[in-house]
Amino acid sequence: MGRLVYFGFLFVLLGCKQESVQISGEIEKQWRSDSVEITMPDARRGEYLIAAPIREDGTFSLAGNIPLKKVVLINFPKDYLRIPLYTEEIRYVLVESNERYYALSEGASLQNEYVELQKKLDELNRDYENSCQGYDTITDIHRKAMISEMLDKKFKYKNNVLLEGVRRFAGTEIAQNLVHDILFYCEVDFEFFTRAVEALGNGGPESDMRERIFELYEKMKAKQLTGKAPEFELPDAEGQKIQLAAFRGKYVLLDFWASWCAPCRKKNKELNKQYPELREGGLEVISVSLDSKKELWLQALKEDGVSWVQLIDSDGFENSRVRDAYKVEQVPTVYLIDPEGNIVLKNPDLEQIRKIIKEKKS
Repeated sequence: MGRLVYFGFLFVLLGCKQESVQISGEIEKQWRSDSVEITMPDARRGEYLIAAPIREDGTFSLAGNIPLKKVVLINFPKDYLRIPLYTEEIRYVLVESNERYYALSEGASLQNEYVELQKKLDELNRDYENSCQGYDTITDIHRKAMISEMLDKKFKYKNNVLLEGVRRFAGTEIAQNLVHDILFYCEVDFEFFTRAVEALGNGGPESDMRERIFELYEKMKAKQLTGKAPEFELPDAEGQKIQLAAFRGKYVLLDFWASWCAPCRKKNKELNKQYPELREGGLEVISVSLDSKKELWLQALKEDGVSWVQLIDSDGFENSRVRDAYKVEQVPTVYLIDPEGNIVLKNPDLEQIRKIIKEKKS
């Protein structure tokens, strides 16, 4: 993509809620877009606030009204270029950095702080994507598990940076847009979604983005497993049938996994280190394999040297009724169950487990 020669914004105050905006610019000829648009982040295809054609010489100009303190996108449709901008009573210019484009203001502004966060997230995304190269071609499950651990750390760090940004911009549409941009991920990680919603807080302007975020959150919340943990009976490695009810009176960490899942194998190694402490604290671990081939499961148990209760649902991931009862959409998935048989938490970390058990004892 070519370098943008000039792109300036001039905002002229007309009232307290709307701004008259005059935009002019010039792009290099190798760009494919024949128009430029100002759109809302959740706009449908073809919807825009302002639009103008790009002339044959690459120049363009457009004018119109847009609301203040809103996140809008500068959109070059055919180049798939969408640049976020938080509208304030300031002048902006478009700049290129590491083959990405950002709208910066002249002087201090929330937009410039937003851009610094965008740059950081873009850098982390590039690093993560580069680290993922070749992951799917690795056949050694133990090497894959080791790389999975490294990728998991990078992914969590990137998410924490994003959540810090949401908290920093809470009360503005910038925070809303940060969450709105990753709703696809929030749909598969309810715990992260909850942290993002908490970071957003109850304040902030009303917007279609905010409405969509909270509608999806309530929908996902309704799908979470709560109340009594569903009972089941499954065989162990010797074929003996084990019931969940037999562990009533103890905290139970119920772990769904499979031998072919590299993150699951990584979790086995982590649990090997943590299990003595957990057991001493009155907690039992039960792993339910969703392998359809028993021999692969047994081989994984031998390789990983696990020492806690191991069961198998040989109907496999797709057909497992236990998986369906526990609403498991991916492995690994872990539930913490209290001594009365109630679901306490999904995918808890070690510190959360320690805290819950300590509070119960006190």
